[in-house]
This record gives sequence, structure tokens and C-alpha cells, in this order.
Amino acid sequence: MTHYDSYQANELQSSPNPATNPIKENPTDTGSGYWPYLLPMFSFLILSEVSARISDASSHSLGLAMLCARVFVPLSILVYFRWKGSYPELRVSLSAMTIVDIAIGVLLAAMWMVPYLLFPNLRPGTDGAFNPEMAGKALVPLVLTLRMLGYAITTPWMEELFMRSFLPRYVEEYESGDDFRSVPIAKFTWKSFAVVVLVFLATHLPWEWWVMLPWAVLTMLWFYYRKDLFALIVVHAATNAAILIAAICLSERMSLWYFV
Repeated sequence: MTHYDSYQANELQSSPNPATNPIKENPTDTGSGYWPYLLPMFSFLILSEVSARISDASSHSLGLAMLCARVFVPLSILVYFRWKGSYPELRVSLSAMTIVDIAIGVLLAAMWMVPYLLFPNLRPGTDGAFNPEMAGKALVPLVLTLRMLGYAITTPWMEELFMRSFLPRYVEEYESGDDFRSVPIAKFTWKSFAVVVLVFLATHLPWEWWVMLPWAVLTMLWFYYRKDLFALIVVHAATNAAILIAAICLSERMSLWYFV
């Protein structure tokens, strides 16, 4: 991986207090461009729009192919840039705190779903709900596996890199024109905090705003405490995985596919 060994050799030793160990990268690193953060997100958004139009046109035969594309195109881009060493701020480290990250993600999943279970009027229509039988009943296990891969791996990795690593640091350095990597991750400013929360809201549907707002705020607060991008990917992945598992397990009693 390009520059990976040199980066590891120079990184700060872990501190017992995560707040004392902000992660900074070398702004001259070859991975300091915007594309590693923009391409996965934009490819996913474009494919989602194409997929929605195909669905509207009732071209269901392409549904499985588009699901695969939405999972593997951005994931392949992420893997490529990770291999090149373009995400030096992303350090995969498992610890006891990872269990806490997972627990928080599951609790946030409950927070996300409960209002819609208690107040049916908040629920959206079923027109845009995910259909696990899009490729026929025989392929439901494959469809759900692909959905879990995309929902719990591709999406958290892609969104957290863009929303938590790139966006707040870019906002801070926009006026000065300096490289955004000169800003430590999880550095709190009201401006970057507000921008991240607003962009989270803007990238979700209006019916989700009731829960997106507290989810975005609470996860940002946890990010400021953990100062660890991988921790937020774990939180996000646990939230999404728990929601999808709930939709699968409760499918006989109620439809929760509009969540996923």
C-alpha cells in the first residue's frame, strides 16, 4: 500500500484518552486529493438514481443487476483507494471499545425505528420500499445477502469517509485553500458540525428527518469523543445491520422494508 508503512512508522502512539490523540495526515501524501472521497459517493448516488428510474419503468429484470452495481461499484472504488493508501486517517483497530461502538449502533437503530412503529402516520408509502423478491422468491437469500453487504459495509464505509473525514475538514479549509488533510479528524467547530448535520439531512428523505437529526447529532458527539473514523464506521454499520435484521425477522408480522 503506497506510503502505508511510512505512515504507520510515524503515527502517534495510542493514548488512553481518545480525545488526546487526534489523527493528522501528511497533506503532501499522494492520497490527499478529493477523488477517493467523492467517487464512491457520487457513483452510488448516480447508480441509485438510475436504479430508481428503472424501477419506475417496471424493468424488474434489471433490478438484481442494479443492486449488484450499487454494492460493488462503490465498494471496488473504496478498496482501490484503500489499497493505494488514500485513507491514512482510517486505521482499523479492534478493542473493547469496538463492542461499545456496536452497542451504540444497535441502540441508535432502535431509536431510528421506534417512532415509526409507535406512530404509523410517520411512515412513508410502500411504493419505494425495498423488495426482497425483486428477482423472484428463489433468489431472496441472494438479494438479502447483497443488501446486507451494501447496507452494512459499502454504505457506512463510503458515507463515513465522505461525511466525517472529508466534509468537515474541507469546510474548515475552504476559505484558506489549504489542504483539508492539515485538519485533524474530529476537530469540533460549530461550522463543520452544522454542515455535516445539514448534509446528512439533505441526503435523506423528509420522512426520515425526525430520526436523522438526532442520529446525526449523537454520532457526531461520539465521533468527537472517539476521534476514530473506524469507530464511526462500526457504529454506522451496526445501525444499518440491526435495521435490516429487524426488517427480515419481523417480515411475517409487519413490513419494515421502507427502512432499507
